[in-house]
Amino acid sequence: MSKDAIVFNLEEDLKKEILEEFKTTPDIMAITRKVFQDETLDGRSYQGRAVKKFLVENGLNYKTCVDVPKTKQKELTNEQKEFLMSDNLENGISGLDAAKLCFKDKSIQSLSTEHRIVLDFLKEFRPDITEEHPVAEKWVAPKALSRAIKKVNDWAGTTFEEVTMPTKQKRCCEKLLLYLQSVRFRETINQFSTYSDRELFESEFVRVTWDKPDLTVDEQNLYINMCSNYVRLKHIQKRLDKLNGLLNEVQDQQDMTMRLTELIKATSDELNQCEKRIEALAKDLNGSRQNRLKEKGEGGGSILALVEAFQEKEERGRMVLMAELQNKLIEEEADRLESMEELKARILGISKHELL
Repeated sequence: MSKDAIVFNLEEDLKKEILEEFKTTPDIMAITRKVFQDETLDGRSYQGRAVKKFLVENGLNYKTCVDVPKTKQKELTNEQKEFLMSDNLENGISGLDAAKLCFKDKSIQSLSTEHRIVLDFLKEFRPDITEEHPVAEKWVAPKALSRAIKKVNDWAGTTFEEVTMPTKQKRCCEKLLLYLQSVRFRETINQFSTYSDRELFESEFVRVTWDKPDLTVDEQNLYINMCSNYVRLKHIQKRLDKLNGLLNEVQDQQDMTMRLTELIKATSDELNQCEKRIEALAKDLNGSRQNRLKEKGEGGGSILALVEAFQEKEERGRMVLMAELQNKLIEEEADRLESMEELKARILGISKHELL
């Protein structure tokens, strides 16, 4: 399928992020990459075209890479190189934050000329700055029920075994397999480039959805958005911790202290907005699902309760059948022992030889 044939609908939280990013830069590629957290995207991707369309509909004039005149390649000054080699940078700080500090410009965008120069310098002279190694392979959705049960046990605190687990929970795990195999879930998890990000996203999704086999497609998508924000929250918090650590070390450098303080304030605001998004999504999901289940129960004579009761009855019936079969085996063994003349004789204290 060509990209022209793909229709990408922006959700409300993405629209809000696009408007926030537009206040910082009108560059369509920078906005698209930041909002979708994918450095391979540009204005020609279906995400980029969706962003363009949204901006046009809101009367906002965006810029593309062809609108920006090409500038001469910049080089780091000796002072900037000394800064990047100093103890002002700790392991884990992002290349973008390092570029903002190095060039004393908090408006520097991801993958801009300054950002690339700093990244190249750090890769060559400070490889210790690199925080995590990216994953090369794509995430593949599980297909076996045993894999889904293991994920639930690992991340939801359960101890199920496939052979003995109740029917209700088994059907929940079967439904979880379908959630994990959805295109939206696979596309989203493969946008994360490190193992830890993928694990955090997947574990949060499994934890909050495995016992909800009745989710609509819209609710699944909202849970995906919420879990994506958990990953984003992790990175923002990590950046904030690093910046606070740097601030404590450069208290005697007034210029550096001011720049770090501005970055810390902006990062704290970003953290607060991310937390509010998660809270709003969780509240909306819990409320909408409860109302839907309530309406469904009232309108359909509590069909869900009847189904659950039937499942429990089916489980009890299977256990009763197993008990009856076991009792039957015991009864057959007792009949066999009762028919043994030698055993009767020994119980009476008379041996076979004495009777003969």
